[in-house]
Amino acid sequence: MNNDIAIKIKGLSKSYKVYDHNIDILHELLFHKTKFRLKNVLSDINFEIKRGDVVGIIGRNGAGKSTLLKIIAGILDKTDGEVIVNGKISAILELGTGFHPEYSGRENIKMGGMCLGMSRQEIEGKMEDIIEFSELRDVIDEPFKSYSSGMKSRLTFSTAISVEPDIFIVDEALATGDAFFVSKCLRRMKDICESGATVLFVSHSIELVKRLCNKAIYMEGGKILNYGEVLNVCSEYELITMKAESQLNKEQSYKQGKKVGSEAIEIKNIVLKDKMMHEKGAFYQHDTLMIDIEIENRETFYSPAILVKFMRSDGILVTSWMNVDDTEIDLGEIPKGSNNILLEIKDLLLGDGLFFVSVYFFSHREGAETAFYADPLCVWENVITMNVKRHGRPLSTFFDQNIDSIKLNGKVFE
Repeated sequence: MNNDIAIKIKGLSKSYKVYDHNIDILHELLFHKTKFRLKNVLSDINFEIKRGDVVGIIGRNGAGKSTLLKIIAGILDKTDGEVIVNGKISAILELGTGFHPEYSGRENIKMGGMCLGMSRQEIEGKMEDIIEFSELRDVIDEPFKSYSSGMKSRLTFSTAISVEPDIFIVDEALATGDAFFVSKCLRRMKDICESGATVLFVSHSIELVKRLCNKAIYMEGGKILNYGEVLNVCSEYELITMKAESQLNKEQSYKQGKKVGSEAIEIKNIVLKDKMMHEKGAFYQHDTLMIDIEIENRETFYSPAILVKFMRSDGILVTSWMNVDDTEIDLGEIPKGSNNILLEIKDLLLGDGLFFVSVYFFSHREGAETAFYADPLCVWENVITMNVKRHGRPLSTFFDQNIDSIKLNGKVFE
């Protein structure tokens, strides 16, 4: 194999025997008749990872991510295919491997280190650094069983993260400990990624994958759907996930939302669309959002006031808009019968999250009598849902407020 290639996978498959009843196993052993069905966990996996690449593996639960890592790490047999690993490999697949509840923290560092492939000499040389990193010096000689779950995670991760392999495999191990300790672990992971080691990293945090990795693999149903530059692969995964979530949220919201009409006017349908007028339930921040509203007038109606509210899924009102107060748009006379109203938001400023979109129609009014809006003519409240994702930064906010300029020692930067 080319020395620039750290890992090569060709035609890899993994299947398990599934028995519907326990007695079927005995029946098969005694009578040599097949009583199982095969469950394919991985199907015809093919890819190469170059030396020094940091590859994030993403996908929903059950996609086959952990199974793939275990086969590459050599702790799980494959059913078919070829796995070639070029270099010393170390894996953090299950925190606590090799740790014994009756032994002290110090003794467990020695055993855990050996399970990770370190020699006794290496472990002794790193002992003090591991203890320091774990922040457990005061209890390091006490039995492991006396530790809290958070303390156990700290010690096992501190031991695992001390290795210096050619190929480093991590399976969702960063989701442990308090925020400060996780931050320390992330810095250590970043150091490993920048050291030239080849890294495979499974995580449900897309932002973490973007932050640490230069390549990504998107898996679904035991197959690879995409492999390439991290931002491209993550964007595809986010869009697919957002669409699936949006459909589910739409089905749920129609059950819990409220639709009220009147003798004068009724909302028949509301559809969210992109700038190309394609129906969508998931958007990126700064996209164009079109709110397409179909109404039925029982009579000629003059310039209704339209209120649109965006409510986050936790019940917080994020923002609202009304044509009368915010834009002074007068729609004039709307004829009797079916009519279409299209609201355009050219720059969607909402942050990450699931939002309920509510639309209210009120009779035309003049003046500033806000109590007038206590009695809408018709409303669709919390019926329409939309997901929003932010590009780049992982920080979740209600919306983005831009800074228009910066002044440094009197010099203006815009």
